[in-house]
Amino acid sequence: MIDRREIEFVLFEYLKIQKLFDLPYYSEHSIDSVGEMLTSAISLCNQHLGPLNKVGDRVGCTHNKETKAVTTPPGTKEAYKQFVENGFLTLADSEEAGGIQAPGVIASVFMEIFSSANQAFTMYPGLTKSASHVIQHFGEDWMRETCIPKIASGSWTGTMCLTEPSAGSAVGDLRSTAKRAKDGSFLIKGVKQWISGGENDFTENILHLVLARIEGAPAGIEGVSLFVVPKYRIDKTSGKILDKNDLYCISLEEKMGIHGNSTCLMGFGDNDNCQGYLIGKENQGINYMFLMMNEARIGVGLQGLGQASVAFLNAEYYAKERIQGVDIAAKKDAKNPARIAIVNHPDVKRMLLRQRSIVEGMRALCYTTALMHDESEHGANDADKKKAHGFLELLTPIMKAWCTDMGFYSIIQSIQTFGGYGFTKDYPVEQLLRDSKITSIYEGTNGIQALDLVGRKMRMEDGAIFAAWLGKHGKFVEKNKDHKALSAEILMLGDYVGRIGKAAMHMAEIAKKGNKHAAILNAYPYLMAFGHTIICGMLLEQAVLAHEKLTAGNVSAGDKRFYSNKIKTAKFFTHHVLPEAKSYIANVISPDVSCLDFEF
Repeated sequence: MIDRREIEFVLFEYLKIQKLFDLPYYSEHSIDSVGEMLTSAISLCNQHLGPLNKVGDRVGCTHNKETKAVTTPPGTKEAYKQFVENGFLTLADSEEAGGIQAPGVIASVFMEIFSSANQAFTMYPGLTKSASHVIQHFGEDWMRETCIPKIASGSWTGTMCLTEPSAGSAVGDLRSTAKRAKDGSFLIKGVKQWISGGENDFTENILHLVLARIEGAPAGIEGVSLFVVPKYRIDKTSGKILDKNDLYCISLEEKMGIHGNSTCLMGFGDNDNCQGYLIGKENQGINYMFLMMNEARIGVGLQGLGQASVAFLNAEYYAKERIQGVDIAAKKDAKNPARIAIVNHPDVKRMLLRQRSIVEGMRALCYTTALMHDESEHGANDADKKKAHGFLELLTPIMKAWCTDMGFYSIIQSIQTFGGYGFTKDYPVEQLLRDSKITSIYEGTNGIQALDLVGRKMRMEDGAIFAAWLGKHGKFVEKNKDHKALSAEILMLGDYVGRIGKAAMHMAEIAKKGNKHAAILNAYPYLMAFGHTIICGMLLEQAVLAHEKLTAGNVSAGDKRFYSNKIKTAKFFTHHVLPEAKSYIANVISPDVSCLDFEF
């Protein structure tokens, strides 16, 4: 299930991404070509990814303890083949890398759609593309010439190997080592945990991007290097598969969700013969990996959106079909009052509109962030590129954290809308809840995203980028504060933009006093308040646009309903969701530090 009208509204009416097609890099694309790709993506989901989702959850991946081989759910191999043949793996890649140079924001739309159909499967190509981009940017010539075509063809996949049993988010504490070999390669040794797609049975090779410390390198994150470690050794010139490398899947993780993805505990170099190749310079591994991690964080935000969207659409459909109870306003003395669909009950309406407002806000944020990436790479001039890059950096942790936590909460509301049926496997929402929980944990927990926002992103250029983003909302408020249909809501937004700015100054003042723990104690509540405010601003911008469309006249009955609902959605969010930011800000400015003083 997708809401194609909503997606196209955000792309072409709100963000007006067709302006990208005027740039030379994207000149081969148009609104029509995007529409054709969208139709193809929906077909792929209906025919392969959607049906595979339940199979993946019920059957899961299996691990042979003797051979160490992993078997993926039936249908995975064909789904991956169709995914590649339909061009989605290389959609946003350059023509040089075998792609069609579509805007990244379009690729993000498809990431949302594919995640809504089957998150576990979508992780395979998602991580593969991120690994490919690291190799393309930082790898040696032979890596680009040999590995990129193999990935683009669907023959090889890729993974990201950071986490270890003894080092989770503290990557610098890793114990994996790299020893120099006589031929210029390295011998890798160590154990990596929670490796998504670490083993599969549908491609001939897997390229693991592994963080390890070269013997003699400095301790901590400053001494970490990045290596490409193939499942099977390869001829560097031809890409021909050679013998099995000294690595294997020790076991599959027992997870609450995403059972269709092979999340592996991986062993490297048990026989001291695991060959890997250095990517870039020594001791710069974390810098290279940040490209993959940032792409993954954006991808995870889109997963949160995709899963929340399909959960909402299922709940909305069910509520329209489920007949139960009578109208509470019906006369008590009426004989045999008509039973009604539960969508007509006020509390169900509240839950559904809350879900809709969150999902539509997430979509605006996700697509905006993706658009910033496109403009930062291929903008018309250096000034535009710099501005877009700054906003991309600022929005990424908010997109990752807000969309995954609020997405999870929205799915809870979907289950509540279904009532008892939502708790059963008769409907898909219980699986969506289980599959989606991981999104707030991996690629940097949401607490870490908050620390990144407060400790790094808001301080970029001495706070100028943060101030510019708040200024963007401020200009919108000033321009539209007397709007005849939305003035009250727009003035409320202005109030919260001011609160966000003051709360940021409060945290900065505490930090200046030297109490770093107190300064970051409420980084997460601040991120959530900032996210609420940003989302409200975007929804109100859409509402103003919708109002313009309605007052201009000449709209179809369907569009009239669509635009009217856009206005109602923005009003609901402003009055019923945005006020939660006030309690988050109260956390931030509270002098209470009992949490720090408490003895656990």
